[in-house]
Amino acid sequence: MKNNKQGNKKNLIKNKLKARSDFKIYELVLFSFFIIISSVLLTVVIMNEINSTGIKNSNVSLDDDALKEFEEVYSLINDSYYQDVDKDELVNGAINGMLSSLNDPHTSYFSEQEAENFNELMNGSYEGIGAEISINSDGEVFIFSVFKNSPAALAGLKFNDVILSVNGTSTKGLSTTEVVALIKDEKNSIAHIKIKRGNEELEFDVEKSNVEIESVESQVLKKNDKKIGYVIVNTFANNTYEQFRENVESLESQNIEGLIIDVRNNSGGYLHSVTSMLNMFLPKGKIIYQIADKNKTYKYTSTTEESRNYPLAILVNESSASASEILAISLKESYGAYVVGTYTYGKGTVQTTKNLSSGGMIKYTIQKWLSPEGNWVNDVGVKPTHEIELSSSYEANPSIDNDNQLQKALELVSAK
Repeated sequence: MKNNKQGNKKNLIKNKLKARSDFKIYELVLFSFFIIISSVLLTVVIMNEINSTGIKNSNVSLDDDALKEFEEVYSLINDSYYQDVDKDELVNGAINGMLSSLNDPHTSYFSEQEAENFNELMNGSYEGIGAEISINSDGEVFIFSVFKNSPAALAGLKFNDVILSVNGTSTKGLSTTEVVALIKDEKNSIAHIKIKRGNEELEFDVEKSNVEIESVESQVLKKNDKKIGYVIVNTFANNTYEQFRENVESLESQNIEGLIIDVRNNSGGYLHSVTSMLNMFLPKGKIIYQIADKNKTYKYTSTTEESRNYPLAILVNESSASASEILAISLKESYGAYVVGTYTYGKGTVQTTKNLSSGGMIKYTIQKWLSPEGNWVNDVGVKPTHEIELSSSYEANPSIDNDNQLQKALELVSAK
């Protein structure tokens, strides 16, 4: 059982999520960090293994009376409503209403632009300048972060720069999506961006190019005279597994004696990415997780000859969700890894996406996932082996030395 403090925190996060859209808005396309920003953290997937279980075309269709009633209401609003209406918005509203009736926060509709943004985010690369944008308390669009070695970084753009205009168009009153569209305008290979930095107004010409999103970073830490690898995984995009493998193998070439994987504030992503990562650690035949639909439960096991046996710890918090929770509980139950931090978010369902003829997309729940031992974490979360709240000293002055959760993980891994 979680204590009341933990439960209250979880409720606060849920309330915040309900008020936000489903995806992060990374500048040019990454839906902004505040990671659990997803209307319940993004885990949109369905890996090839799961496709074999099949979602077959349904024979269900609306009867003539239902279609007639819908058309009747649609026509009445178009013809008789006291103000002009946007027909596309009416249709979008009808779709959203149907999905909302499922009472599933992970099932939602996305417009064509939102679908494009989502697909670019999850592919792990996109055409743009490599900066993440958001809106501050004054309603200004500002640069939240700049990716390393990106066009934005090379041009000199920095965190907290307020974007005043793009290619001569003022950003005042615009949403982040609209600013993204201005920057991505295919007619221009260079984005002319005017910013405010402190009391200065500066202008930059930023040449757009393909930007690969670096979702993994790592370093070697020392504890008790041992080298311990430390890997941070920020999301589970299409290219995350390749980056993860590269980082882990680089750490291993430096003779590490243990590994810590940090998925704090990681809201999830593609299931196939976390599956491939788990295959690196678990012996062939070991259960990775289970997937259940309304008819049957399927067990998925490690399929490679590869495995590892050094001490391992996973760092988690209330914003670790979905694929992050799969990674944590699978390594906890099937590898014997430590899980350090606080209870995770508690998202135990699997979604897939379907592109619509309009260019839009729906994301909907088709299955639930279970841990190797058959536990369902939905609305509960993964229980840490060592439950530790992040210290106030870290929040005041973030550093490795002040990170008491990381220090506990280092202590555990280095002691083995």
